[in-house]
Amino acid sequence: MKINKNDVKAIEDTCGSIRELYRSEKMSIAYVTLLGKAKEHTHRTMEEVYYIERGKGQLIVDGEIISLKKDDLIPIPQNSWHYLKNLGKKPLEIMVTNSPPFDRDDVIMKS
Repeated sequence: MKINKNDVKAIEDTCGSIRELYRSEKMSIAYVTLLGKAKEHTHRTMEEVYYIERGKGQLIVDGEIISLKKDDLIPIPQNSWHYLKNLGKKPLEIMVTNSPPFDRDDVIMKS
């Protein structure tokens, strides 16, 4: 199997423009493009790993500010409140891996 991200339709969601590139029973991989700021949220069962493809920004995890730049990899444990901020003029592009696979019902938004 071969997948090209440009062949996958993008949807707008919590973290910006998302293209789900791969899904199996145990994990999913998505390509996220963020122009501004994502909404703060957590996941009850999923853990995530972010890999920064392009751009610069910040990831805020449980109040801790983590600076992001190309080639950084950041694990996000389940039940951690988190959100992204793009600090550049160009999009922040991130490869996101979820395990178990992404489930919209597992996303809890901060009120």
